[in-house]
Amino acid sequence: MSRVYRHPQNVDIPNIDLLSLLFDSELCAAQEDTPLHFSATNTSIFLTKASLRALAERIAFFLQSRFGVGAQGRNKDVVVVMTSGQPAAPAAFYGIIAAGGVFSAASPSFTPEELVRQIKQGKGNLVVVSEDSKEVGIKAAKICGIPLKRVLVLTSEPEWGLKTLEGGLALNWKTGNRLTWKRVTDYEELKKSLIVLLYSSGTTGVPKGVMLSHLNLVAELYIPSVQGREWAAKEVEEGRELPEYRTLAHLPVAHIAGLYGYFIAPTYSGGAVYWMRKFSWKPFLQHMKDLQITIFYTVPSIFLRIAKSADVTDQFRTVQTAITGAAPMDGELQQAANAKLGTGDVRISQTWGLSETTGAVTIMPRGDSDITGSISPIMPNMEMRIVNEEWHDVDPGQPGEVIVRGPLVTQGYYDNPIATQETFHDDWFCTGDIAVDRGGKFYILDRKKELLKYKGLQIAPAELESLLDTHPAIQEAAIVGVPIEGGSEVPRAYIVADPGKISENEVKDFVKSKLANYKQLRGGVVYVDELPKNANGKILRRELRDRAKKEVGQVSAKL
Repeated sequence: MSRVYRHPQNVDIPNIDLLSLLFDSELCAAQEDTPLHFSATNTSIFLTKASLRALAERIAFFLQSRFGVGAQGRNKDVVVVMTSGQPAAPAAFYGIIAAGGVFSAASPSFTPEELVRQIKQGKGNLVVVSEDSKEVGIKAAKICGIPLKRVLVLTSEPEWGLKTLEGGLALNWKTGNRLTWKRVTDYEELKKSLIVLLYSSGTTGVPKGVMLSHLNLVAELYIPSVQGREWAAKEVEEGRELPEYRTLAHLPVAHIAGLYGYFIAPTYSGGAVYWMRKFSWKPFLQHMKDLQITIFYTVPSIFLRIAKSADVTDQFRTVQTAITGAAPMDGELQQAANAKLGTGDVRISQTWGLSETTGAVTIMPRGDSDITGSISPIMPNMEMRIVNEEWHDVDPGQPGEVIVRGPLVTQGYYDNPIATQETFHDDWFCTGDIAVDRGGKFYILDRKKELLKYKGLQIAPAELESLLDTHPAIQEAAIVGVPIEGGSEVPRAYIVADPGKISENEVKDFVKSKLANYKQLRGGVVYVDELPKNANGKILRRELRDRAKKEVGQVSAKL
């Protein structure tokens, strides 16, 4: 018997493309003169809805007329964007989509090798970088055989700009020609469109491009807004003033939380986004205070620092809504962080299902500070099941894998039909999360996959293992996660090698030279004679995880 969990009511999602929803529709709360995107360090630099549209349309014309983006059809030309935080970033996002291209977000912490991999996987031949990412972009372009005249630099200060590294082509941001977007109202076209690629590594270590459509992002905006606006209308009717929407962009836009939380959700709600170029603790605290931030989304590791740091005094007093995700957050940390927000009466909401791995799947606020991670309710228009390995629905009280379907679910992985097939069962998306229904509440117990998360960023053990295996002094390697405070995990390497031929620091330096900072071996390096395996030669990670817990516990006890 099938047991499908649903919200009691669905909503009618408008058949409209993302840009029309945000710039043409009355559903968008932002007016033409509403300021939307600011430089956090210089608030005189900003874009209103009208100037954001103008800049995006000029970027669209520039990209199509000079570089052929969208000229041979929509949803084909992938533009890889590697930018640090800046108010011009959303204009580039909308401009690429308006031209008919596909926005492929790359982490600004990437090494040239990692950027090369994303460019090649997405078949991109146009790269956009920020000033501080130029050298990485140049090296990656040369490796990929992309001429430097197809590497563009995006700037917001001292003026808006988009120009080639070679060839002398530059956007005329003041009076340049504008190209508007194609309006789409056909449901099937909205559903099958491709406008965004967000990358995530699975347990195979091969990065996969999660395909997002107009329907995905419109649904992700519209569905939760229905209840939110009903609440707002009631507040106004009862004479209460609604809070102003001000948020601080400090997370990378290569993550769905950054793309959704900075590019599209504030525009739809008429909110102001203040952009930090990159996260730095002291400026972050100062911006929170000076800009009087009211809507605050961040990862558990930052909430941990907020909870424990003596630097935090009154910087978060204006926060009225606080949200976290991308990693679990236990009740003790949640309560400690709550005490530092607003006047001590702000409750952090946790989300489940908002990740670049699945694209936009579903958002479920967690229960009341439940340390095991209760989640409820399911969003309208979404369905969920909990199944065993034979795809049969389990009884309440029994654990199983969460599978979901609905308009927020990705169409699959770009140019990777095998991974897509493996991720779906019929039309159900397999989340890889193990959960249980206890008395009508859902609890996340574990992750089926081996993916690690560090400060909200994903680390694939197989990627690190593959790299370590290439070193001539290392015979074999396995990676497991070591939990740390804040809900993150750090990678710990178990290697078959002679310590006399390669030291722990040399192993770490090797990884440091090849991979981004967040992927480093913070959990340490352990030398073993052999790795535990089953009869089929598969590494028994559970044994290594159990060993790591004991080893880390012994170290903690000594400290």
